[in-house]
Amino acid sequence: MSFCTQCGQQLQPNEIHTCVSPEQPAVNASSSPATPSPILTTARGHLANVDKHKILNLIKNPMSALQLKAETDLLYGILGLVVSLLGFVLWAWSFKHQLIKIVLEGFGSLLSDDNESYREASEYLPIVNHMLLLGFISLIVLVGITFVLGNKMGLHKLHWKDSILQLGGLQLISGVGFIVAALMMFISIKVSFVLLFTVLLATLALTLIAGMEMFRIQRDRIALFVGLTVLIQVCAILVVFNSFGSELAEEAQRISRNLF
Repeated sequence: MSFCTQCGQQLQPNEIHTCVSPEQPAVNASSSPATPSPILTTARGHLANVDKHKILNLIKNPMSALQLKAETDLLYGILGLVVSLLGFVLWAWSFKHQLIKIVLEGFGSLLSDDNESYREASEYLPIVNHMLLLGFISLIVLVGITFVLGNKMGLHKLHWKDSILQLGGLQLISGVGFIVAALMMFISIKVSFVLLFTVLLATLALTLIAGMEMFRIQRDRIALFVGLTVLIQVCAILVVFNSFGSELAEEAQRISRNLF
């Protein structure tokens, strides 16, 4: 009987011996760590690269979005668009919540189950879905028409990626304003509406100013640029709102019939 002089294990006849270090345990396939999803890994990588100081700067000085470059700052343009849309949807949800709450409080003595009544009213009043559609289309139209008219009427031509990136980063402050208006809804509905319309008007004005600077629109074309942008934006909002305005009225009548 012989033993290995390196590891001390017993040597078997007619077998090739390989030393195994005690510090290196055998690998068990069942204990190997799971491989993370490529999408999740990519998302974590992008979030890890977010510069908080740059985000704060975009909030403090929205016009700094005009310095963003598509090669390195694409994430901030997308983030601005997403935050703006989510902030508007959050406001719509808070308005829906307070509206249903006020209606139920007014008819509290006629209701047997407040939670069930709230659930039914929430199902019959799809404000959030409609506001999501309205916010998405109005945001796309605002950014898109500013890019199209700016490139058409301005002296400076920009690639669509740079334009959407810079105009998107500009919307980050709007998203913050919508979130503040949504939180104010739980304190004062009137103040929340004032903040909402203030943010909407400020967003439109800021986008127009940025568009004029980005594309270097001459003074004799500023009035036409502003007029066409506002006109197309208003028409788009009216078309979308008209598509579900009658539906909201019908759903409100159905709520009153079913609950009361």
